[in-house]
Amino acid sequence: MVRLATVGTSAITEKFLAACRLTGRYVFKTAYSRDKSRGESFAAAQGFSGCCDDLVALACDSGIDAVYIATPNVFHAEQSRLFLENGKHVLCEKPIVTECGQYDRLSEYARKNGLVYAEAIMSRHCAGRDILLDAVGKIGKISLARIDFGQLSSRYERFAAGESVNIFDMSLGAGTLMDLGVYCVYAAVDLFGMPRGIKAGASFLKGGADGAGAAVFDYGDFTAVLSYSKTGQSAAGSEITGDRGTVKIGSVSQYAGISLVRNGEEKQLLGYPPREEVMRGEAEKFAGWIENPNDFAEDYKEVSKLTHNVHKCMDMIKSDAKIKYPLKEYRL
Repeated sequence: MVRLATVGTSAITEKFLAACRLTGRYVFKTAYSRDKSRGESFAAAQGFSGCCDDLVALACDSGIDAVYIATPNVFHAEQSRLFLENGKHVLCEKPIVTECGQYDRLSEYARKNGLVYAEAIMSRHCAGRDILLDAVGKIGKISLARIDFGQLSSRYERFAAGESVNIFDMSLGAGTLMDLGVYCVYAAVDLFGMPRGIKAGASFLKGGADGAGAAVFDYGDFTAVLSYSKTGQSAAGSEITGDRGTVKIGSVSQYAGISLVRNGEEKQLLGYPPREEVMRGEAEKFAGWIENPNDFAEDYKEVSKLTHNVHKCMDMIKSDAKIKYPLKEYRL
């Protein structure tokens, strides 16, 4: 059993913990929150044995094996470093870092010290991935991939009215590429590998946040067009087109809503499983990497390479689209 701590008390943490319960492989030890009363309420509701508001003390706690981090993006690298340096395995919410170099340094440190350092990206580990890969293998020579994730932010109206909203605060490493576009990049790199080149653009909101954006990945024989938005709701989904058919993907973040279209007929391959079931895969993998490292060594190596490649592409998109992050150096 993995003795787990969490950093962050948002809805995504609750969903991840629901997935952990499905695995039966975790003991919930300590929930961290800067707000002690919030931490106490969260810990009680989620079944933790304790809570704390001292991050350094939590990292030094010999009673935990691993931590799940779900805080604003700007804190991810430094908080991960703290736990890794204190011998804890780390699963950090996407995006795991704000630039690829951070990931490479921390990943190398984890490797040398026999620790797991991974990004919580549910699509890579869910059951829908195998279904999607199999379907893509049936459509022949790919001519075009259109990968989209547009979801109108529930906080957009508040932001438009002048309220400060974390998800559009670039000093926190936020914005649409980091929040939604990362799923599109993961899908492209996971399915097709590294592109030959990338061209990208973005539309910007007051304060400098990228409200929507697009990237074109050059794969030589075909092009993958990625689009993502937090200022409008997409309706068409994603699709991969080949000379023998088309694969439709309703949710690129969960690899769900998958169907195969051939000869004018559409066959549904996967609907929309509950969110905790989709996230169960990453929870299972994290426990497996920790408890059975030899059995999962090759998988962990592949996932680590994928994470590096994704964030290398993310950096290229940021550069070409001129997405700027006025990040303050964060130290604990």
